[in-house]
Amino acid sequence: MKHLIFFLAIIAVIAVFPLHTKAQINNYFPETWKDDPHVSNQEQTLKPYTILEYRIARDFNITSRDKADAYTNYKTIYKKVRINTTAGADSLTQLVLSMDTYEALRSFRVRVIFPDGKVANLNEQTRTVKLSDGRQAIVVNDLSLQSGCELEYEMNLKIQFDIAGTEYLQSGLEAQQVQFTLVAPKSLQFLFKSVNGVPAVTDSTAGNNVFHNIAMQQVPGLVANDLFFYMPQLQRVDFALSAAISGRDTSRVTWQDFGEEAYVPYVAVSKAEYKQLEKELSKWPFLAHRMPVPQLIYQVEQYIKTNYTLRQADDVYEAPNLTAIIRSKSADKAGMVRLMTAAYYMLNIPVQMLFTSARDTLPLDKNIINKPLAKNILLYFPNQQQALAPTETDTRFPCYPPLWANCLALRCRDTLAGTESKVLTDFINTPVPAYTLSNITTEATLRSLTDPAWEVNQSFGGYAAESLKTAFTKANNTELRNSVLNAVLPFAPGTRRPAAVEAHNETFNNVPLSSPVVITSTLHTPGIAIQQGTQLNIKIGQLLGGNIDYNLAMPGGTHPIQISFPYYQEKRVHIDIPAGYKVANKADFAASIEHNTGSQPALGFKMRCEQENNRLNIYTIEWYSQTDYTGEDKKTFEEMIRRLKTLQQQELILTKE
Repeated sequence: MKHLIFFLAIIAVIAVFPLHTKAQINNYFPETWKDDPHVSNQEQTLKPYTILEYRIARDFNITSRDKADAYTNYKTIYKKVRINTTAGADSLTQLVLSMDTYEALRSFRVRVIFPDGKVANLNEQTRTVKLSDGRQAIVVNDLSLQSGCELEYEMNLKIQFDIAGTEYLQSGLEAQQVQFTLVAPKSLQFLFKSVNGVPAVTDSTAGNNVFHNIAMQQVPGLVANDLFFYMPQLQRVDFALSAAISGRDTSRVTWQDFGEEAYVPYVAVSKAEYKQLEKELSKWPFLAHRMPVPQLIYQVEQYIKTNYTLRQADDVYEAPNLTAIIRSKSADKAGMVRLMTAAYYMLNIPVQMLFTSARDTLPLDKNIINKPLAKNILLYFPNQQQALAPTETDTRFPCYPPLWANCLALRCRDTLAGTESKVLTDFINTPVPAYTLSNITTEATLRSLTDPAWEVNQSFGGYAAESLKTAFTKANNTELRNSVLNAVLPFAPGTRRPAAVEAHNETFNNVPLSSPVVITSTLHTPGIAIQQGTQLNIKIGQLLGGNIDYNLAMPGGTHPIQISFPYYQEKRVHIDIPAGYKVANKADFAASIEHNTGSQPALGFKMRCEQENNRLNIYTIEWYSQTDYTGEDKKTFEEMIRRLKTLQQQELILTKE
């Protein structure tokens, strides 16, 4: 629970208000908030906390007044947590429950039940905190817990606009009982999807209401792991309104409707806007030259993102006008999408629009229409089968935010049906740039062991280049620039002394990402060669294995290994062997790890060592051609990590001939 205290310490608080609550009868779980509560009998455990009960309800029966204010449902959360250890009690001094901007608090109550039967009502210690981003958080101070006590709270919210959503039925803590209920009148029909082992929803009817239920026992906690995105791996239930019935009329919620509503405002251009854009394009210097379409796509994006400022949207929404955007050379995100889309249309470059989520949140589903998930916009070029992100100033075609790649997306494009324009929608996965684009290559030459100075040439393409260009662009002084260089130069900072470091193509310009960022340097490493009698030990492990911490726990079960983007890394190391010496452990610098499936392996690591006269050459290549790995590929990944960890500690041993 340390993160709760840390969160409270860093939030930008605008105002703090006392929380006035009134008791509200829990209609959904009447057996929970008991008048005469006692702690339950539990087995001893070393885990600091156990969730005894977690119950959540959504009710789509709302009052006329709330409906007029665009509220769609009420949400009730009940949780009871047992404090198992003294350490757990000491570390949990505050309870922080944040709310989204579309959630409004109806009531809240919280108490602690102690082993001796005493009950402490904590409502007087509860406050609402208004955050700088407009959200609110409920904060309960001075919990004064002890081992064996139980913390219990109930929160009632009303939800605005939301007719779809997700409820997580798992967390990092073990839960003994978990229950989900969605209540809706028969006129509202919902679809559900149980994910990651959650049982299917069961339905029952009472009066005019349908009750959709899930009950689970002994839900294990999911431990976070650096090798997968946490939220998508949690057990959850997704739900969405699919149809509303009024008399004989049935209104259905579809992705097609969302596509039309979202797509048309971006692509509809008036005659006045068209003329203004036509005039603007005539001033773009690069359009005077013929070039391949992929290069032209890049140049248009580069020009707009360089010459137009991305600003915050106005508080009062107003449809972005291209004429105003061109004259002011600034646009909000919606305006940037309109400007860039119109430019490609005018240049006769086929372009479509993708609406997607991100791999670290929740994916879209073809049947569960959860519109807020489709918030990330990509421009998709079907002929190139690549995309760009018009609203993200730190990305360039064909790269875009890597967590948006390999995600299910709603594709929208227009076509003519006779004389009428029509919006077509379907689902595709967002494209993933080839791993060969994002290449990281290091070539290092050591000509003398008496004065060990490495001549190093590094190149970074694709996503690696994009990240470096962003970092260099933001490094507006020498200290920041040096920190960027220190992060990418070989060897740990304390073991090398850089000299003559130069970076080329290090900022966004007219050169596409296929042309790498290049960093050349001379690195003095005085402690790299150690004389042990007649033997020379050369510490090249950091150069070959890098400085990454490979102490990684592999995801268990069916949880995947996930990386940010596909890439490959190649290293070529050349060392001049002093006269009279030979390599004693050449075999230590050989490896071949890959999962052969009859096609190109999805990942692998290879290393070989060769000697030509007095020059020793060591070559390594490490590649990851996908974003997600499961099954046998996970075993290959684990074997690679073990080998790279060993390589970091290896020394090249030279002995007298």
